[in-house]
Amino acid sequence: MARWGPLWALPLLLLAPPGALGFFPNFWSRAMAAAWGSFTHQDLTEEALLAAALELLRGLPPPRGRERERGPAWEELEGRPLLADQLFAAYYGPGAPARRFRAALAEVTVANAALDFAAPARSDPQLHFDAERLRPAGNRLLSARRDLLQALGAEQYRPARRCLGQVLHSLQDFYSHSNWVELGHRHVHPDLLQPGRELGHTAGADVRTCSTCTGWTCEGNIPAAVGEQGLLTSGYFGTEPEKPPGKCSHGGPLDSSRLQEPQGGINKDSSSPIFSPHHYLHGPAAALAREASLVFLRELRRDLAHDKRFMRLLDLSAGAGLSIVLDTTGSMGEEISAARLQAREIVSRRLGGPEEPDCYLLVPFHDPGFGPAHKTSDADEFLKLLDSISPLAGGDEPEMCLSALQLALLHSPPMSEIFVFTDASAKDAHLRASVEALIQERRCKVTFLITEDPSRTRVRREVLAPDRFDLYVDLARVSGGQIIFTDNANIRQVAGVIGETTASTVTLFQYQKGGSVGPRGLARRGRLKRGAWETHRFWIDSQVDAAVVTVQGAVTAFRLRDPTGTSQTSDTPSGPLGMGQRLGSFHRIQLPAHPPVGRWTLEVQAPGNYSVHVRGNSSLDFFYYFAVPAEGPHPGLFKLESRPVRGLPMSLVLTVTGLTRPGGDSLRMEAVELADPVTGRRLGGELLLREGANGTGTYVADLPPTLPQGAFALILRGSDSQGRHLQRPAPQVSTAVGFLLQLSSSGPLYPGQMGTVAWRVWNPGAPQELGLAVSSDPGYPVSTSSPRLWLGRNQTATGVISLQVPDVASPASAVTVTLRADPLSPAGGANFAFLQLLVMPRPLTPTRTAPPCNVTWAAGTCGPAGSPCRERRWTAGLRIWDGAGIRSVLAGSVALPHRADGMAVAVTYSSDCCTREAELLVTNQLGEEFWCPVAAPPAGVAGGLAVAPCWWMAALAVPVAIYVPPGLGR
Repeated sequence: MARWGPLWALPLLLLAPPGALGFFPNFWSRAMAAAWGSFTHQDLTEEALLAAALELLRGLPPPRGRERERGPAWEELEGRPLLADQLFAAYYGPGAPARRFRAALAEVTVANAALDFAAPARSDPQLHFDAERLRPAGNRLLSARRDLLQALGAEQYRPARRCLGQVLHSLQDFYSHSNWVELGHRHVHPDLLQPGRELGHTAGADVRTCSTCTGWTCEGNIPAAVGEQGLLTSGYFGTEPEKPPGKCSHGGPLDSSRLQEPQGGINKDSSSPIFSPHHYLHGPAAALAREASLVFLRELRRDLAHDKRFMRLLDLSAGAGLSIVLDTTGSMGEEISAARLQAREIVSRRLGGPEEPDCYLLVPFHDPGFGPAHKTSDADEFLKLLDSISPLAGGDEPEMCLSALQLALLHSPPMSEIFVFTDASAKDAHLRASVEALIQERRCKVTFLITEDPSRTRVRREVLAPDRFDLYVDLARVSGGQIIFTDNANIRQVAGVIGETTASTVTLFQYQKGGSVGPRGLARRGRLKRGAWETHRFWIDSQVDAAVVTVQGAVTAFRLRDPTGTSQTSDTPSGPLGMGQRLGSFHRIQLPAHPPVGRWTLEVQAPGNYSVHVRGNSSLDFFYYFAVPAEGPHPGLFKLESRPVRGLPMSLVLTVTGLTRPGGDSLRMEAVELADPVTGRRLGGELLLREGANGTGTYVADLPPTLPQGAFALILRGSDSQGRHLQRPAPQVSTAVGFLLQLSSSGPLYPGQMGTVAWRVWNPGAPQELGLAVSSDPGYPVSTSSPRLWLGRNQTATGVISLQVPDVASPASAVTVTLRADPLSPAGGANFAFLQLLVMPRPLTPTRTAPPCNVTWAAGTCGPAGSPCRERRWTAGLRIWDGAGIRSVLAGSVALPHRADGMAVAVTYSSDCCTREAELLVTNQLGEEFWCPVAAPPAGVAGGLAVAPCWWMAALAVPVAIYVPPGLGR
């Protein structure tokens, strides 16, 4: 199995210690290193993924609805760089939303680049084909490929994307770090990543592979004999491991080994002579790395034997998943029927077309039960599940709504829209903060359909407050979704909002005055008094194809006006602006296709609580993440897998979709604003955008040194080709916190065994006390080593989470660990960390004999027992071989440097004569351990040769799981 951790992200990557780098990590590396002509890992990975997606889509029949069209315009894509939006438009049609596809590409490329950022992975030579660890690195790649296939077989796509990114990183590094290109090869290595095959001849420990080079360009510094014999080698970086005499260095100003004889280096990571001594071969190395990545993806698709799984890996769908959270108590008969009706309409209307859901999720709940999460990609199976749901006995209030919603968030694909049907308040309101954090982490919209019918009475265990639904109001707002109050008579019509929502639906404007706005609240108030008129303004731009304006609550009248001055009032069912509809307190106006561009005005007369929600259909959308600038050996932007942290230098990285439109209408993104999510008030000035990669829709903005306390919203601004204003609010609200919280796997999970997860907290601000709480899904027994801790300014604390996996846990099932940290003194906003792990098949008991562990030479003598031991020393050399490759050799707690020696590694151990025998702990790449005993030569035998046996030992250290938490790689 591939072992990629434990991997810690440093609090300040600006201070990162050196490590070996491959191709530069991502698009921002070129700017930070002034290496503008270089190909980065992000470039190579994206190009290979797009090429693989193109090959797949070209071989598929057109989606339903496009059969009679001219057909996919594949010829228009030939001979120019592939762009995700154009690829999507060629298959699904103009304007098809590529947001999920772009997000999946980002997951893979971020995981790829992460291997260049954090310790210890960035310095692990076997992850980067450094230090002549060629065969062990190849074995590790094969193990990682097996794990990737297992994750895909279990339909665990998020861990699979991260594993895929890491595999592609190591594969690409082979062509940049080894001398494959220098040997004259202009094709990919035929045996790399091929089970049962060897890499070929590698340079032995006694072979000189480099000569000294003192200039920036080190052309011809590999001896001719290496090429004549076709020997593979790679460069050493820094001091771990130490470069042996005659061996090549990685090279570049950040590699301390370049100054040791032989000086210079051989890396081809960039086109810059400053960073890459073999910069003149950067182009061929990058071309082979790109081709090798595409070959791997083709073989991966072949091994999956099902294109749908490969499509899910890349989220190659223009549709969105359908997730329903359904209250099943006795009073919910009408709501269950409405959910069934809408689900059937969606399936029948979208099946076989571009908007067909690729994932269906149903989570029932009542009190005290909730779940399980029924997840399937089969529409018929989903409909059968819905048909099997019937109202249970009871009908009291409150219910376990947030527990069920949390389960849906954990199991829904990212960027899903989740619909909650209920008529009861939440019994589990204590889960609010964790649900909000999951909404932000998964970027999901949540829409609540609340049936509050005065004609229907529930049994109540307690007196319920009139504002009991305000919690749902807030969750809908922070997610970019809606909350819709209705009654029994209108539930089926109102539920139609589910069928209207598509993957291209964007939130254009939302406003909430007060809390709950349901019909029961209106009934309590009696006759409404006329309130003051309130004015709201929102922008509809040239990229909006259709829009719906919704007003609900204690509203006596409203008036909508378009940019031309044309208006329509609430008492006009159909007017010049669109089709109006009223269902109880729920009002909506469906605007015509391509509504007028400009500022719209909505005037509302309301004596009480009300809400406004404007949504549109548009391919112009964006998603984002927070990143820290990483300088030193791996310049780039490192994704922060955390809520944004106040006091940490950060950038905002945005991916914008839909920048190109039919007819050549090009769009320009200019700035982003921070705003109050409730009032819409601007928080500070505009943050100017810098384009990260031409034509790809990636932008970067520097965040202000001090982020707003608590929640804030993001608004993207730009202009179209005619200079008209463009604006998109981010669907989800972000929350700034005062400390960094991270999780990292320190071992795999096996049925019937205890697993561990390491945590790290860093406090950049004032001293504070934190309380830690941990949970898991499924609910396995779990605990943390430190439930409370005190941190001073710039202090870090670490600990371990213990998780007991039961015997009945299914291999390749997923477990999500959640760690919550609450500031206790002084009080503040909570932070959350989520880590998804796979339960792996229980490893087989080893049956092979012990790997060879031979003492090849010894020097020094200790004399008879009792002689002064500290005045004498002895040294022994060992040659250790293991088919899986050697990860580490420890003498006590001290790691011994090891270097390649043919197919084995050579290790030197030295001690004074107070210690005459030692046992070295050797760990291979599978995490298996064994002892290598070594002893001082007998008295009078100096420089003798001895062979020591090696006893197999059961693996004490648990290998690292295939999943790496996002952003915690090298």
